[in-house]
Amino acid sequence: TPLWLAALNGNAVVINMLLEAGADAATASAEGETALMVAARTGKLDAVRALLSRGADPNVKESWRGQTALMWAAAEGHATVIEALVKRGADVQTRSNGGFTALLFAAREGRIAAVDTLLKAGADMNDSLPVRRRPAQNASTPATPESGLNAFLLAAANAHYELAARLLDRGADPNAAPQGYTALHQV
Repeated sequence: TPLWLAALNGNAVVINMLLEAGADAATASAEGETALMVAARTGKLDAVRALLSRGADPNVKESWRGQTALMWAAAEGHATVIEALVKRGADVQTRSNGGFTALLFAAREGRIAAVDTLLKAGADMNDSLPVRRRPAQNASTPATPESGLNAFLLAAANAHYELAARLLDRGADPNAAPQGYTALHQV
C-alpha cells in the first residue's frame, strides 16, 4: 500500500498525509506485517512516531514468525525507535514464535545500543530461549536440549565479544551452560 511504501522509505511527511487522508495505521499485509513494523525496521524515528500517534499498535505480531515492531527495531539496532515503541506500550517480554524476545534478537545481532536500551526499559538480561527437547532418535538415545541460550550466550556464540563483555559487567553469569557448555567453550 502507499502507507507501507512510505513507511519503508521512512517518510514521515507522506505517512502523515496518508493518515490524514484516511489511511489506517493498523492495516497489515496478508502475513500481518504492519507499516509500523516496516518503519521500525528502517529505523526512521519520525515515521514510527507518526504511526504511533495515529493508533498503530506496537504489540501486534506478524503471522509468519510472530515478531513485533520492537523485535524488528532491536534486531536492526535502532535504539531511539526502541525507546519510542516502549514509551507507547511495546512489551519487552513478548516472544516470537521461535521464543526470541527483542533483547535476544538484539544480542544475537550484536546491537549494543539496542541491548542497553532494552535493559534500561526492563528487559530481563537472564531471560533465555525456551529449552526445547529434540525427540530421541531411538529408545536408547535420550532427547537433548536445543536451546536455553540467554543474551550473553547468544552474543558470545555470534562473536559479539564487546557486547558479551558488557553483559558480564552487568552481571551475566559466565558459567551459564544450558546446553552443557559455557560461552568459553563456544569461543
